[in-house]
Amino acid sequence: MPPISRKRRAPVDEEEDEIATPTQSQRNRGEESPVDEEDDEEGDEQESGSGSLAQLSKCLVRYALACEYSRIPIRRQDVGQKVLGSHSRAFKQVFEAANAQLMDTFGMEMVELPNKEKVTTRQKRAAAASESQPKNSNQWVLRSTLPDKFRIPDIISPPSIPTSEVESAYVGLYTMIISLISLSGGTLSESRLDRFLKRMNADQSTPVDSTPKLLAKMIKDGYIVRVKDNSAGEETIDYVVGSRGKVEVGDEGVMNFVRTVYGDDAMEDLDQRLNRSLGIIDGGGVPSQLQPPANEQGAGRRRPGRPRRRGHDDEGDDE
Repeated sequence: MPPISRKRRAPVDEEEDEIATPTQSQRNRGEESPVDEEDDEEGDEQESGSGSLAQLSKCLVRYALACEYSRIPIRRQDVGQKVLGSHSRAFKQVFEAANAQLMDTFGMEMVELPNKEKVTTRQKRAAAASESQPKNSNQWVLRSTLPDKFRIPDIISPPSIPTSEVESAYVGLYTMIISLISLSGGTLSESRLDRFLKRMNADQSTPVDSTPKLLAKMIKDGYIVRVKDNSAGEETIDYVVGSRGKVEVGDEGVMNFVRTVYGDDAMEDLDQRLNRSLGIIDGGGVPSQLQPPANEQGAGRRRPGRPRRRGHDDEGDDE
């Protein structure tokens, strides 16, 4: 009898051990499962919550479109305050994601504005004396990425606010003034600009507004910059291309504008003349504006020979 009882108890013990083991593992898994669920919930919040990359990038896209509508630069400081909030460290990731959405959906991209150009002597001296000069402006504007064949009025029409006619006139006027400044070597005096506007009967009023208000609007929007300089003892007023004008119009826009004005009557060497006027680097790698004129390229070089004598022989020695 005792041996039989031992044989019967042995299987029971084994069954108890077998049952106890999975119960232990299940208990361990049960203790870890809440943590895993919390991690999953946090991941879901990061993907779809207010602080997620997708949501922040969408907010930046909307903010960029709103700024472009008002022609206000997209400043990094404003993005941190109005879009990112406590997620300011994720600026780079949010910026790249927003730029990708802008290109895929709207055919635009955020392009950084160049730093303000130092024009006056005082500004140049201050820049040279300053040890820390910002390399980046941390300001962006939207620029179209559509191919040229799609940049036509039927596809890209002017905004209808206030009206499409007024907006079209404004675009044409600031493109013309930027072209005049660029083709004048990058600086155009106020008196010369007044003469140009008078020739077009736009020295007093324009389809957009009065001429003074039009120029003030262009300055505010960043298309042109009005520079006062009295370093020489007499005050001079010049106009240069602004940061938005350089990005939105640029040399390519100036060249297209001039080609459109000339139309089919353009001379054969129009592109070469434009390159020289705009200072675009030629095939030799030297800006055209830095090259000496053809009649001065050989100046300073004389053929070897006897030294010139002063006196009556000067006329005979000149060759």
